[in-house]
Amino acid sequence: MEIFVGNLPRNTSVLDLRKLIGEIDNARYRIIRCDRNGSSACYGHAIVQSHDTGKAIIERLNGHEFKERRLIVRRFMYRTDHHERRCRMVFPVGWN
Repeated sequence: MEIFVGNLPRNTSVLDLRKLIGEIDNARYRIIRCDRNGSSACYGHAIVQSHDTGKAIIERLNGHEFKERRLIVRRFMYRTDHHERRCRMVFPVGWN
């Protein structure tokens, strides 16, 4: 299961994310930093083997405070073509 950990402070490291989530066998972690339109964002991406473990991590960490910021933790969702988050069956035409 892939997990999104959002609203992380800009100086968060992979080691910080690993400590936050916990030591899990065969888990992979990464930090993504984005700079868009003058604002910066930082989020974590973790991949764990077990679906049950992933659900437990989401329940434990969603809303948890980390370095004075409230985390947003949910299942990681990839965007579709052109970064569309909308369902292509409902909205077949992309944004202008």
